[in-house]
Amino acid sequence: MKILIVYGGNNMADDLSLAAVARIHTVLEELEVDVKRFDLDYSDITEEFMDELRTSDGVVLATTVKWIGIGGKMQAFLDRCFFSGQKDVFENKYLMSVVLTNGTGDRDASNYLIKCWDMLGGLEGTNICGKIEKFVQLETNERMISIIDKKTEDFYRIINQKRDLFPTGTYLHNEKSVQKDGVMTDQEANIFDELIGDDFPGTKKIEEDSTIIKQRQDIKDITNFFKQKLTNNDIMSDNKYIDKFLQAFKCNDLSFECTYNIILLDTKQNIILKVKNNNLVGLDGTDPLANVVINVESEILDEIINGRLTIQRAFLTGQLKAKGNFTWLYEIDNIFEFSNKNF
Repeated sequence: MKILIVYGGNNMADDLSLAAVARIHTVLEELEVDVKRFDLDYSDITEEFMDELRTSDGVVLATTVKWIGIGGKMQAFLDRCFFSGQKDVFENKYLMSVVLTNGTGDRDASNYLIKCWDMLGGLEGTNICGKIEKFVQLETNERMISIIDKKTEDFYRIINQKRDLFPTGTYLHNEKSVQKDGVMTDQEANIFDELIGDDFPGTKKIEEDSTIIKQRQDIKDITNFFKQKLTNNDIMSDNKYIDKFLQAFKCNDLSFECTYNIILLDTKQNIILKVKNNNLVGLDGTDPLANVVINVESEILDEIINGRLTIQRAFLTGQLKAKGNFTWLYEIDNIFEFSNKNF
């Protein structure tokens, strides 16, 4: 995944959006995203930038405002984007807008950025906007740091999932999406099919209430979760370690929810263990948002699943390395009951 950060602030040390951009950059790198940053000036858009944008999956537009508008550099940049005549470069690129102020105008400026990006053919991802008194709060206030981290992680998920969006009125004015002779575009037809389902009786009201949309998404997530669980339990995977964890799973705490990612250093095998609602899903692969990441040699993991070593002892003795929530790390010893424990 590749994301461009376009910074339109004044580049002074106390600039609010500069502090936010620094944090976003750090989080994206931790998620193993290829991140490139461009600081705006008033010169023309370079071919280098257009090449980078052409191969990117998402863009962060960040600026600081004082009262009304988005500021000269960012406005000039968007004007040059629009008049470049290369709208195909912007099409389907997800946007994360970042607008901060110590005065007023953040909300209007954020909406303006989103609308401009929409007109260029891009897609709305997520946004950060708000009033911050002092830039140092973005570096020391845990609550504010957490907000930036979670918004950045949300942006990563949106891009990773290639999340679909409704077409907007602004986007429909784009010549590529206008209906011809009353015929739907492919994008509109796909969205319509998803809305009506297989049992469409003739008419269907589109619910726009955010609570209903959230409930539908929760139901979909739960359904996918249990489908995956059935797949992993009824048809055992090719990964012998996943099978062992599935067989040893004995969690009785319905409230416990955690994702473990076990990286086998010598075999380059990766294991994802998702615990939720007293159920376990085991998958091959990596999860950059896992709560606990464990790096271990297969020989040590064999000792653990054969009941001759605990996770806690292996960690304390340096036989495995881990990062994340260490309380949940040690909880593995309680939710998996491996036989022949001879400690």
